[in-house]
Amino acid sequence: MINWTFEAGLKTSADIVQVATDSKKIYDLFSNDNVVMTSSDHHSGTDRVNEAVSKIDLSDNDVIINVQGDEPFINPEDINNLFDLVSNEKITMATLYSDLKSLGELEDSNKVKILVNDGIALNFFRETSLEDNIFIHQGIYAFKYKTLKSFVSWKPTDNEKKYKLEQFRALDNGITINAIKSVSKIHLGVDTEDDLKKANEIAKKSSYK
Repeated sequence: MINWTFEAGLKTSADIVQVATDSKKIYDLFSNDNVVMTSSDHHSGTDRVNEAVSKIDLSDNDVIINVQGDEPFINPEDINNLFDLVSNEKITMATLYSDLKSLGELEDSNKVKILVNDGIALNFFRETSLEDNIFIHQGIYAFKYKTLKSFVSWKPTDNEKKYKLEQFRALDNGITINAIKSVSKIHLGVDTEDDLKKANEIAKKSSYK
C-alpha cells in the first residue's frame, strides 16, 4: 500500500519523493535515497514530514506535499494540481476533497468531512448533520515550506487533540487552507479493517487506475 502511494509520487513533477517513517520494517522496504527514518514522538504526519524535509536545503517558498501512506489509489494529477495551486504566491496551504457518496457518511466518524466555500476550507468534522457545501476530505496537504515550519512550531490545539485532526492546528492559528476537488477515480484512505478489505478488492481489479 505504501509502495503504491510512493509510486504515485514518482509519477508527478516533484523534484524529490521520499517516504518518511519511524518504522524499521517500512524503512527496509525502500532504498536509502527514497526513505527517511524519523522520530516516533511526532504529534502528526505533518510534524514527521517537517523532520524529513529539514534535511534538504529548501527555501521558504518551496512547496512540500504530504501524501499519507494510506492513499494507495491517489491520482498523480491530484498531487500536481496541489503543487500548482500552492505555487501561487498568495497560497500558503491547500488540501483535497471529493463528493459524498451517501448521506450516511455524514455520521461516519472515520470519514473526515470538510466544509468548503469558494475554494476555502472553513471547517472539518468527524460527524455532522450539515449537508450544504460538505464534502469528504482527502488526506493530503500541500504547504509552502515557511508555513510548514510555522505549523510545527505551534503546539497541538484543543481542536486538534479533541478530533485527532492535525489541520485544526493550522486553522486555529489563522492559516487559510485552500481546497480543490480531487480528480482521482477512487477515494479510499485505508483507516480501518473494512477499508483494507475494500482496498484489497479494488487491487484485484487491473482496471482500478
